[in-house]
Amino acid sequence: MEGKLSTCHNCDNARLKKVILLLFVSFSGILLFAQQKPAAVVAAVPPVAVKVVPIVPTKELKRQLAKNLKKKKYRAALTITDTLLKRTPKDDDLFFQRAACQIMLKMDKQAIADIKKRIKSKDSAATIIASLPAAFDFPSMKRSGEIYYKSAMTWAPKNGIPFILYGLQMADENKMSDALNYANKGYALLPTARKKGVADIYANVLFMADKKPEAYKFLEDEIANGNKTVEVIRKYFSFYSKDKRYQEGIDKASGYIQQDSISYYFARRAMLYDEMGNSEKACEDAVTLRDRFDSYDYWLKTFNCPQVMADVKPTMQRTYIYEVVFGGQTYDFRVTNPKVDMENGVTFKYKLTGDVGYNGTVSMSKEAITSAHEQMNKFGKDQYELTDRTSVWISKEVFNELKMTGSSMINANDWVGQREFTVVSSDGVDDFYVVKVDDQDKYIRCIKVEAKDGEQLWINDDANNPLILKMSVDFSIELKQVL
Repeated sequence: MEGKLSTCHNCDNARLKKVILLLFVSFSGILLFAQQKPAAVVAAVPPVAVKVVPIVPTKELKRQLAKNLKKKKYRAALTITDTLLKRTPKDDDLFFQRAACQIMLKMDKQAIADIKKRIKSKDSAATIIASLPAAFDFPSMKRSGEIYYKSAMTWAPKNGIPFILYGLQMADENKMSDALNYANKGYALLPTARKKGVADIYANVLFMADKKPEAYKFLEDEIANGNKTVEVIRKYFSFYSKDKRYQEGIDKASGYIQQDSISYYFARRAMLYDEMGNSEKACEDAVTLRDRFDSYDYWLKTFNCPQVMADVKPTMQRTYIYEVVFGGQTYDFRVTNPKVDMENGVTFKYKLTGDVGYNGTVSMSKEAITSAHEQMNKFGKDQYELTDRTSVWISKEVFNELKMTGSSMINANDWVGQREFTVVSSDGVDDFYVVKVDDQDKYIRCIKVEAKDGEQLWINDDANNPLILKMSVDFSIELKQVL
């Protein structure tokens, strides 16, 4: 630190001497000019205009990057990452965002080369490179990860992980001999400590390559030796599921629970119960997972357990209470006595409370409930007979299109007409709608759809009862309570 300060001090002295010298020269020039006769005035040449390109702030560039990534505009996103990395070259998040863009643009060689240059440890770089095809789900894109696996194997030939992962791809491609060769070679290369981390993958190759007894035994030995990671336990019980050996798997899980009562065994047993059709036992384990292991309502929702799921099945005694906000007013819209037959038609009674005070009935014909794409959302004191529109429920055709293709043309708002509504993908949180049942919050499995202008619908995910749960158009209506 002292050296740096002294260097700067010397620099300052040098600068000071230059300044003094310049001042002396300037002062001398002024004296000389004062002793001379005035010269002719020469017009000053205007300076050349320089175009200044504004620098986009880093914060704004990162906002644009996130926007382009969300819209899958990888070429634009790649350009932005290049600019940002020039400013902050050590930002690993930006580096891997750029790598992701390269991969999605099929710039595989460049992505691999950049990772090799960035990651100093060859072993670590090879593991990352070999993991990318699975991370980006290449099989769903019908892309081979061969260039990644082979590059990783060449870069770090003593790292067994790329060999095992390549063996898994070979098994997926039904090249079982190659799959076993690569997996066995890779597993043998790994030290004992690292073998535990890929035990589930290695066992999966054995299982797929018709070495099922070996696969079961291998993971049983891993569990017995203390390798009780969620990946190992999940993979082990998935074998029972794939082989439809449900009761054997349940018995095995019960035995493990007696020895070591950990949440993973309860979760796998619950899944096997559910798959064999015993929802009651599955929900018992889900309650245990909630109460003893703080899994909250996750497993109860997964198995549609009555403890947390709302019963919205239409019956003559059922009442759906919606809250409507329209034109500055808030009031209830009540649907009662629903008769829902998706093959023949739907009828229900309705009542608008408060100052509105309307009531009546709605009948939807077989044709309407089969194929209508128009919604009737305006009510008065009337009896409605709908033949080409639906109300409160959507038609079979709209529901099937949303489930099969992810979008459907719907007119949910008379003011703007028909537009395309697309299913909004989510992480699972938005797949459930919360409603009051007997003063308790309960869940309804739902489909959320959205139009480009922001209009949204939430629909009960049940082909036999595609009830609209919430709608946000030029007004809003949402189901608040079920009686």
